[in-house]
Amino acid sequence: MNYMFTKQCRNLDAEKIWSFLQRGLSKDVIVKSIQQKIHYTIHEISNEYISFSAPSRNEGEPETIFKEDFIIVVERLQKAGIFNTQIAKELFKGTKIYRKRSPIFSILLSSGVIESVT
Repeated sequence: MNYMFTKQCRNLDAEKIWSFLQRGLSKDVIVKSIQQKIHYTIHEISNEYISFSAPSRNEGEPETIFKEDFIIVVERLQKAGIFNTQIAKELFKGTKIYRKRSPIFSILLSSGVIESVT
């Protein structure tokens, strides 16, 4: 499945997309993975990070997506234009965010930041 930024978010810089997410997410919301198999619970959204967990990841312990890592993700995906999880795998190989690709895609999709394209 390929994805791109929605019309509403396509021309926003990464900082504004972070703010958009902060307004759109709330504590204890459950976000489904792209393939609908994993359910991520959002624990906290702050100016600096998003905390989430899933029973099948990290022994169910909360994980964190830091704002500065999120900014890098968004900027790289914006440069790609149309992307998928395989492209993301290559874009983020060797980075701190590599293991968090799936939850980031899930958060972006469920928040209306990205959409699937055919």
